[in-house]
Amino acid sequence: MRTGRPIRVSFDGEIENIEDVNAAADLLQRWPVDRRGHVYRSALNACSAAIAAQISPDDALKVFTGFARVTGILVVDDDPAMVFEERSVQSRMPK
Repeated sequence: MRTGRPIRVSFDGEIENIEDVNAAADLLQRWPVDRRGHVYRSALNACSAAIAAQISPDDALKVFTGFARVTGILVVDDDPAMVFEERSVQSRMPK
């Protein structure tokens, strides 16, 4: 259940490399109870489903990456594949 590249997160003042679904599930278990909302539950459910071989580890890690991005713990390197282009509201509007 390893990924090709670790997901880097900043949690409890330290940078952690999440290399597989088990590591993602471990971080989610340590997540503060008072901050466990819908996005948290989605990530935990996805990791649990991947561990039970109900979904692919890649799909679960995509959900976990979304969780990390939304909660602000995702560490974005200078890798062009990880840099997201900011778009204005106007560029998202249908023409």
